Amino acid sequence: MRFHYVGGRLCLDFVGTLRYRTSAREDLLSDPQRLSDWAIGAALVDAAIEVTDDELAAAIALREASYRVVVARLGGGRPEAADVDLLNEHGSQPQLTPVLQPNGSVRRDGTAPQLLARLAADLLDLYAGPDFEKVKECSAAGCTRLYLDASRARNRHWCGMSTCGNRAKVQAFRARRHAGAAALEGSPSD
Repeated sequence: MRFHYVGGRLCLDFVGTLRYRTSAREDLLSDPQRLSDWAIGAALVDAAIEVTDDELAAAIALREASYRVVVARLGGGRPEAADVDLLNEHGSQPQLTPVLQPNGSVRRDGTAPQLLARLAADLLDLYAGPDFEKVKECSAAGCTRLYLDASRARNRHWCGMSTCGNRAKVQAFRARRHAGAAALEGSPSD
């Protein structure tokens, strides 16, 4: 299972590590190492970080609280108090901090709790800022990824063209082709 970083924000990509919440759930954080792998792929850390089972459970709880908070606001509702408390608790903790090395390079490392603090703070920043108006949920059947619609016309429908967008376009093409073939079969011949 590959990670896809298509959300436009780290917190949205993190929420996207559970796909298809309403159907055939696909959890990309199946073990502690996967959280470390995700953080490396997101360029939050340079090398593997140690993640315990309890820290993975905390990450999954944060991910799901983040999803519920965003979806509640998208639907015009308010977040649940427990989700607000969890986000604020993580967001108030020390975060991952890049460190400038004597040779001029920057080193990114840290702990799992610092990673979760960074992700919670990113979501809180998004929630409070003007970019939240650009957040959408993928319109592909079953996909529950969240993303920032940065398109000029704000008319993006899918989390990514290489995944859901391509699949939807192929399905539409096949449906048109099938409808065209059915129309030809039903028309009188000379």
